[in-house]
Order: sequence, then structure tokens, then C-alpha cells
Amino acid sequence: MTDDDGGTGRIDIAALHPTQLTLGMSEVKRRARQMGGLSKADLKALLKARPVPHVVGPKGRHYMVDHHHLCRALLRIDHDWVYLGARFADWSSLELGAFWHRMEAAQYCWPIDMEGNRRPCVKIPDNVDALTDNPWRTLARGVRGKAYSNQDTPFQEFMWGNYFRSFMTTRLLETDINLAETLATRLARLDEAQDLPGYLGPA
Repeated sequence: MTDDDGGTGRIDIAALHPTQLTLGMSEVKRRARQMGGLSKADLKALLKARPVPHVVGPKGRHYMVDHHHLCRALLRIDHDWVYLGARFADWSSLELGAFWHRMEAAQYCWPIDMEGNRRPCVKIPDNVDALTDNPWRTLARGVRGKAYSNQDTPFQEFMWGNYFRSFMTTRLLETDINLAETLATRLARLDEAQDLPGYLGPA
């Protein structure tokens, strides 16, 4: 469902395969509230500005490399399509196992669960509507720009969220998100974080 250059065609969200196990539901709800107040024309303009990059996989299916939160938020407001963006690769000739191996090697997927455990890529749900909440990703998004700089790196917030998880408990996120964000901002400046994308250096 692309045009000749691999972009700008419309596609149903249900036809897009996720490349991650979780997402931040707080971010989804925030985006849904924002987009729910837009006119049809403004929503269309927003979607044209944020087409979904993808890889063509086995059986010609489109595997989305970004914009999982956007798609989930659109479903919350009963909007069921997006524009298809850049095609990063066409690996439709590969068997499923080889395909996921190639996706991991290219860093086009994030098969890590909320607890930081790696899962088989085949466990990634077939649709964004089945992705589960990851509060660590939400925390990372909340401190982006303060704790670390925004980089054009796939799954950047998940990387930082996984890092913060190693220092905190889920209960802290549930009881005092402000304290968690303050702590995360300090943790982001430690030497242990220097290999993460967007590291700002010591405070």
C-alpha cells in the first residue's frame, strides 16, 4: 500500500505489525487527548507529517519501525489508518526467523519486556492494540530533554527506561512520579549512562 517511492500511501493500522512488546500508556492517552480535539483537516495534516516508517517482512507484511504510540492513540479516538512512510528495507523473501534476526541486527525492533528481559521476537503482538504498558518508557519520555537529549535513535526512550529501572522500583513510579523524575535526571548524568543515546555528560 505504498506509492512508487515507498511512502505517503494510506494503510490501516490493523495491517501494521509492531516491532516492540510494550509502550507508555500515559503517552498514548496524552496523544489521544491532543488529537481528539483536532479537526479532520488538522488531523490529516498531522498524520501526513508523521508517516510510519516500515520494513516489508514475510508475506509482504509491513513492520512498523516507529510511531507505535501514535497508532495506539489513534485507535483510542476511533481513527483506524495512517500514512505509510519510508521503507527501510524489503526482507519479504526471508523466513520469519531469519527476518527477525535481521531486524535485531539492524536495531529495527525492541523485544525487551517491562522488566528488562529479552523475549523471542515472535512474541511481539500482531497489532499495536495488544501492546502492554511500560511505565519505565513513560518515565524516560517525561525527562527527555532534561536528563538526556532527544536523538534520532530508534527506541531511545526504551533504552533510557531500562537504565532507570535498574535503580528504582515500580512502586516509586506509582507513588511519586515527581521524585522518580528528579532521581532519573540525576541518574542520567552518571558515568554508567555514557553509552546511551543522548547522554549529556556529568552534571
